[in-house]
Formats: sequence, C-alpha cells, structure tokens
Amino acid sequence: MSSEPSSLSEPLLVGGFACLDFCNTLSGRGGPGPRERAGDPAALAAWCALAFGETPRIDREEWSRLIRLREALHAVFDAIANRSDPPEEAVALLQEEVAEAAARRRLAVTAAGGTWRDAPPTDGAAVRHRLAMDALDLLLHGEPARLKRCAGHDCGWIFYDRSKNASRRWCLMSDCGTADKVRRFRQRQRLASI
Repeated sequence: MSSEPSSLSEPLLVGGFACLDFCNTLSGRGGPGPRERAGDPAALAAWCALAFGETPRIDREEWSRLIRLREALHAVFDAIANRSDPPEEAVALLQEEVAEAAARRRLAVTAAGGTWRDAPPTDGAAVRHRLAMDALDLLLHGEPARLKRCAGHDCGWIFYDRSKNASRRWCLMSDCGTADKVRRFRQRQRLASI
C-alpha cells in the first residue's frame, strides 16, 4: 500500500473475505519494506475487533500460530491470484487448521433447516478457526479469476473482485489507484520533457 492509514478505524477491510483482509495485515510485501499491522497480540486483537466486532484474548503462542496461518493463507491466495499452484506446505498448514476448525463446529438444526455454528472469535483459537473456514469457503465457492493482487506499486494486498465485469485493479482506488495514476502522469511528463 502506498501510504499507511493512520489508525485501524480507517477502512482496511477491502479484501472481500476476512481471510484476505487478514493477509493484508502485512502490507508492502512487494516493496522495499513490509509494514506490519499485527505485530503483537494487542495489534492483532485490535484488527479482530475491526474485522469481527469482538476483541479476542490472544496470547503470544496463539499470536504466533495466527501469523503462521496468515503467511500460509497469503502463499495460497497470492499463488491463485497469479494463476499458479500454491506451495504444498502452505496448503498442508491450511488443511490442518481447517480440520481443527471443522472438528469444533457445531450443527444447529431448527424447523427452518440446519446450519453450522462456529464459536465467536473471543480467543486466538476461535479466530484461527474462523479464518480457516473463511478461506475454505473462498476456495470452494469463490471464482479463482476474481482473486487478484493490487496493481499498486509495492502494495501486495490481495482482494476478491466483486465488480460486475471483474475489472477492479486496486485495493482502494482512493489510495493505490490514485497513487498509480499520479506516478504514471509524472512519468509521462518526464518523458515529454526529454
């Protein structure tokens, strides 16, 4: 992302799926220096409050597991966005997390039918489970061609393009889109002055 928003209250949820927004807590993967928004348990809990509406209790061990999951999710979805097969080790870690999350789901059945219920994200394990199942939902029901990486210079954010004609290019038009247009304009000006 070309510039970091000043606080977590600004619109950082642009991925279309919680698992993609979680990947985006590490910005600038393609640039000179990544910027971390989940660098410790408190920062990750603050992100969860924004993403899920609850502030979970996350200890250092769960934080470490969540960061490993984030890197696996990023490897999987970045590969798909680039139309290549994801690394086997990332898929294996995601499989482990999905299996653990699925074992803890509960079936709720009423006269209206059945549904799966996940525990609310009140601790690190429940957050991992929620993110793993969200990733599974995207993998099983999403359209791979709509999974994209921001075209912004050094951004690296991943998003699910829900636009009608699948033409979205940037995480945020007001940020990376504008910065890209300004950069191209200045480049054209420099070339014209030569």
